[in-house]
Amino acid sequence: MNKINNYDAVIIGFGKGGKTLAASLGNAGKKTALIEKSSMMYGGTCINVGCIPTKFLVHRARDAFFAIDKATYYKQAVEQELKLTEKLRGKNLAKVESVPNVTVITGTAKLLSNTEIEIVTENGREILTAEQIFINTGSMPFVPPIDGIKDNPFVVTSEKLLKQTKLPERLVIIGGGYIGVEFASLYADFGSRVTIIQNGNRFLPREDEDIADAVRENLGSRGVELLTGAEVKSVLAKKDKAVVSVAIDNVVREIEADTVLIATGRKPNTKNFGLENAGVEINSRGGVVVDEHLKTTAPNIY
Repeated sequence: MNKINNYDAVIIGFGKGGKTLAASLGNAGKKTALIEKSSMMYGGTCINVGCIPTKFLVHRARDAFFAIDKATYYKQAVEQELKLTEKLRGKNLAKVESVPNVTVITGTAKLLSNTEIEIVTENGREILTAEQIFINTGSMPFVPPIDGIKDNPFVVTSEKLLKQTKLPERLVIIGGGYIGVEFASLYADFGSRVTIIQNGNRFLPREDEDIADAVRENLGSRGVELLTGAEVKSVLAKKDKAVVSVAIDNVVREIEADTVLIATGRKPNTKNFGLENAGVEINSRGGVVVDEHLKTTAPNIY
């Protein structure tokens, strides 16, 4: 028989919004559950796979020019970055668990209705009921349907690359947005040969042209190759490398790489949460539909 626990509020996702809201509700006397599916994501994207680890590596990469053994220097930098994020996860967990009335549960959540949530943990299955439910599941990398990408051992997202201790000698980045440019910059400084592949003809189209041109010139001065108006046809795994086939003006070029980073943007992390069971509508991009108060189409879900 499933164990049933009743709460005033349940928050799905231990990110910045979730942990802040949990503290506010708990301090207001609300019995609150904060659900996170992975113990490696306490605190959310920023401290684990976003702002903190990338900026730490950017800082360390500035001194990589002086390193005699760049591969060892990079390995040490990533190990230090992983220790930092581990420490921050622990601090975030301890801070939330110290708030009265708040319980952190590590497990996967699925809405059964607008008041019931199924939680599966390593100890089994339980049902939570709540007067209010808050969705704080964030976003995840968008991986385009390019031939050869699925299950390719040489293909990574930014989240995986941040944990990779071996410095790529040859890094190909598919996507010339903010994530792709940041990784191109820091890996060029660490000593990788970097190529950015962008399907549009204009580099950084959301920025003013003078800013985009300055960034392009800066990357070029550090050896980064930028291909615009390029269509990736395939990313095939060979014996010890990936081969990226790119078409530019109907001319196909093959680029070898030991690591291929997919940096084609992010998408709302809303699949497999049972939103349809609770009457929560999503839009064509997978984002949750809300009003001006961030209320969903379900009466008590935000």
